[in-house]
Amino acid sequence: MSFETVLKAAQDGDADAQVAMGYLFFKGDGVTQDRREAARWFGLAADQGNPEAMCNLAYIKAHGYGVRGDLQVALELYERSAELGYPQAMFNLAFMYTDVEGIPQDWEKARYWYERAAEAGSTMALYRLGVIFQEGRGCDPDPKRAWDIYSRALDAGYPKAGVRMGRMAMDGQGVPRSPDRASKYFARAAEMGSEEAMLELGRMSLSGEGMVRSENNARKWLSKAAARGSAEAAELLGSMRK
Repeated sequence: MSFETVLKAAQDGDADAQVAMGYLFFKGDGVTQDRREAARWFGLAADQGNPEAMCNLAYIKAHGYGVRGDLQVALELYERSAELGYPQAMFNLAFMYTDVEGIPQDWEKARYWYERAAEAGSTMALYRLGVIFQEGRGCDPDPKRAWDIYSRALDAGYPKAGVRMGRMAMDGQGVPRSPDRASKYFARAAEMGSEEAMLELGRMSLSGEGMVRSENNARKWLSKAAARGSAEAAELLGSMRK
């Protein structure tokens, strides 16, 4: 649809069109970027009960994009959207309770909303649940449960879960210690582009623990990790050259 068609529908009160207008102005897609105007359109749709608009307006308010930032208003908007079943709001609400300075941490609420987001298909939420159980955030540590959750996240294509599983296998946390098994999880994560996993494979190739000791293999993995921004991998490469 043309901009004029969407604008007319939005002006006539169509909430989906209002959300579309919000995106156009937020991104500057075909119009001059104006995040205050984006907030206005999202606000109009949110007033009609549109959960996507509530989530987007909460994001704008949380970051102060074009409007005065207000974490409490953002939290309330995320909660309204999440209660209406919008998965991104579920994740963002949980994140507010775990990671946002200015919002009191509440691991019980965070876990609830990460669980809801994971049930709705969020792999990142699933991974964060694993971290909660592995580290005992607001609950007793449960590394076996964390391992099972990470396994599901890795199978869904989330490489950080593979890195966590590799380190747990190296340390014998939740599973018997097995460097050989650890290397396989690091390899899976590396295939997905994880620089952390590449760094771990480089270290293991240097030490010979869990892998055949090989400076050539170490150099390969460390070079890949360094190319993706790993300062530690670059430092190890430098020491190898000396």
